Amino acid sequence: MGLTYEPLDSAVAERLDSLFGAKDCLIEVNPGRVIMPPRYQDIGDRIRGLRVREDDVWVVSYPRTGSTWTQEMVWCIGNDLDFDRAKKLIQQFRTPRIELTALLDANEDDFAKELGDTVEMVENMASPRYIKSHLPWDLLPEEMAVVKPRVVYVARDPKDMCVSYYHHCRLIYNMKGSFEEFAELFLQDKAPVGPMWSHILGFWEKRHEPNILFLKYEDLKKDLPATIRRTARFLGKQLSEDGVLKLADYLSFHNMKNNPAVNLELVMAKRRSRDVAAEKPEDLAFIRKGEVGDWKNYMTDQLVAKFDAWTETNLAGTGLTFQE
Repeated sequence: MGLTYEPLDSAVAERLDSLFGAKDCLIEVNPGRVIMPPRYQDIGDRIRGLRVREDDVWVVSYPRTGSTWTQEMVWCIGNDLDFDRAKKLIQQFRTPRIELTALLDANEDDFAKELGDTVEMVENMASPRYIKSHLPWDLLPEEMAVVKPRVVYVARDPKDMCVSYYHHCRLIYNMKGSFEEFAELFLQDKAPVGPMWSHILGFWEKRHEPNILFLKYEDLKKDLPATIRRTARFLGKQLSEDGVLKLADYLSFHNMKNNPAVNLELVMAKRRSRDVAAEKPEDLAFIRKGEVGDWKNYMTDQLVAKFDAWTETNLAGTGLTFQE
């Protein structure tokens, strides 16, 4: 079945247009009721028709789940801990996000001009390719189900994810509006990218397939060396204990936040709006806090109750849980 592109419900469209300051800024892509910029129509079918290679490695997640952290871990393991190359080459060129072209305007964004067409970039990469996406399973290449490349999926507690996504949208897309407004859209599956639970559960249900590794952000925070070892086994790579510890140090929050190949600070500095200048410095960074439980600083008891009920309903019978 091919993809379809439709306008959003008028009431939802008005709310999103108001938040993002642009008319008709998002559309609905099906299957999956995925919410994307209109430019996605130019690449959606190209992504579905992408030729997948057996030695591809994909890092997939809903936004703001620790995917930048995970993709750096995966690339470093796959490239035999080549830290020098990792520091010299911006992450997006090493592990391109395949749909990023649809999210950036090359007429207004120098970084977008430099990137060019991200689908074409992936098509032309030498093997083995390391590829990132925030698309749900049904929008990824059809050949994924047949070729079965390795896929590392990372999920995160939805309350922390929502807080991080709110700040991300303010920083990257100059979104206006309160956290409460954004959280309500998130709960209604109307934030950009759309339904979160179908995204996560689409991969959780495939977690026993040998080419799928399902990780949780909270586990990376709790025991990064153990997650590195698990990921190396999945990728068929052997790391010495010294190598594990060196990679864990390289991936520490302090080092990631201060690594210009990963933190996108040169790009972010150009994109920050004057309207957010009064915010806390850590909220104006691509790599923000890296904490578990930051939602406690943002959510009222009423909102927490809504999120917890929403989570309980959607996770009932799945066996998936998130550490508090």
